[in-house]
Amino acid sequence: MLTRPQFDRACKLLVQKYENFTPSRSNNAMRGWSWNEHPSVSGLGYLCRTSNYLSRDIRLSMDVNLDEIYAEIDEAAATCIDSETLTSQQYVVYSATFQVPCFYFAMYRSNGVPLSINELISSTLFRPGIFQDADITTFALTRRDTPFPLISQGDHPTTGRPCWFLHPCETTVAVEELLKEVENDIDEEDMRLLMWLKLWFTVLGGVVDLQ
Repeated sequence: MLTRPQFDRACKLLVQKYENFTPSRSNNAMRGWSWNEHPSVSGLGYLCRTSNYLSRDIRLSMDVNLDEIYAEIDEAAATCIDSETLTSQQYVVYSATFQVPCFYFAMYRSNGVPLSINELISSTLFRPGIFQDADITTFALTRRDTPFPLISQGDHPTTGRPCWFLHPCETTVAVEELLKEVENDIDEEDMRLLMWLKLWFTVLGGVVDLQ
């Protein structure tokens, strides 16, 4: 878990470290973020960036089944047709309840119309196949093996704008498990905070394609 000051520090370290990095598959998730302070209230800062994605309109080859498509990250066996470029506004905010970062996002068509949840989960923002066996309503998506929604609607904690967000419930356990493998090599607090946030992005990347 992170305290609010630790979250702020980790975010600022990440922005500073990756602002001049050459793009690559290994660092794209951490690039492009900027730190934003609340205009009048201290302690409500957050990360934000804008990225582009595509809608998925997939026509499967006759000799490939659906399970094989979901198993292939690059979706080489599928042909995307009529793909539309989508704009995603992405935010990393602090969850005071769970004391971890939380991923908020919004997605729009080129004409500014926001996507429905069904359109969201069929976009290239999400990894293929992760929403199989999920129950979907207008306002949330819940996996059948979990008691809480994986994706829900809610207002951005700082700006108040309507967004979608990924539930942060199990984030701490996943990140701390990864941190155990590298923490012996970390001897400074700033390094540990930055590593914590980078590992959080790694966990998030299992669901979201951060490009």
